[in-house]
Amino acid sequence: MIFNNNKKYAGFIFLAVLLVMVFSFLLAGCAEMEPDTIHHLKISVRKLNKKVARLSQNSSAIRQLQLNLANQGVKISGLNSKLNELLGKYEEVSHNLKLLEKEFKDYRLYVNKKLLALSKVQGIPPATPLPAPAIKLKKHAISKVPAKISKKKLAMNRELKMYAAAGSLYKKGFYPKAVDAFDKFLSKYPQSKYTPDAVYFKAVSNYKLKKYPVAILEFHKFTRLYKKNKHVPMAIYLQGLGFLKLSDPSDASILFRQIVSKYSSSDAAKLAKAALQKLSKAK
Repeated sequence: MIFNNNKKYAGFIFLAVLLVMVFSFLLAGCAEMEPDTIHHLKISVRKLNKKVARLSQNSSAIRQLQLNLANQGVKISGLNSKLNELLGKYEEVSHNLKLLEKEFKDYRLYVNKKLLALSKVQGIPPATPLPAPAIKLKKHAISKVPAKISKKKLAMNRELKMYAAAGSLYKKGFYPKAVDAFDKFLSKYPQSKYTPDAVYFKAVSNYKLKKYPVAILEFHKFTRLYKKNKHVPMAIYLQGLGFLKLSDPSDASILFRQIVSKYSSSDAAKLAKAALQKLSKAK
C-alpha cells in the first residue's frame, strides 16, 4: 500500500518535472524567436527605406525632366520668334523684288514706246501724196470718230470693271483674293486714275492679313507717290499701327505726331492722338 502510494507520488513528481521542462523549453523558444522577429522587421524597414529613397530619386528626376522640358519650351518659343522674324524679312525682300520687277517692266514699256515712235518718225517718206478733197476728208474723218470713241469707252469700262471687282473682294473681306486682284489691275493699268486707290487698298489688305512689313512698305510708297490723295492721313496712321505690331513704338509715335501736326482736321488725327495717349500711359 505504502509502495503504491510512493509510486503514485513519484509519477506526479515526474509529470511536474516534465511540465516544467516543456514550459521552460517554450519560454526559451519564445526568447529565441523575438530577436529573429526584430531582425526581420529591421530588414523590412531597410527595404522600405530603399524604396523611399528610390521614389525620392525618381521624383527629383521627374522635376529635372520638367525643368528640361520647360527650358526646351523656352528655346522653341525663341526659335519660333526668330522664324517669324525671318519670314517677315523674307516677305519684305520678296515685296521689294516685286516692286523692282514692276519698275523694270514699266521702264521696258517706256523704252519700247520711244523706240516705236522713233521708228515711225524715221519711216516717213520724203514726198507725201496730196490729200483728198476737203469734203471727202471731212466725211472720212467724221465716220472714223465714233469708232474711236467707242473703243475708248470700251477700254474705260473694262478698266472700271476690273477695279470694281477688286474693290468688291476687299469690301467682302476676301483680302488674299483682293491683293491678287489689285496686283493684276496695277500691272495692267499702271497709269489709271484708280491706281492710287488700288495701291492704298492693296496695302490695307496686306495689313488685314497681318503682313505688317509688306503693308508698311506699301503705305510708304503710297504716301510718297500720291501726296494729295485723300487716303494719305489714314495710310500714315495704319503705317504707324504696323510699327506697333512689330514692337517698334518709337517709329509709330513719329508717324502719329506727323498726322496730328500735318492733318489735324482728319479722322486719322483723332485716332493718332488716342494712340499717342496710350503710348504715353504705357511708359
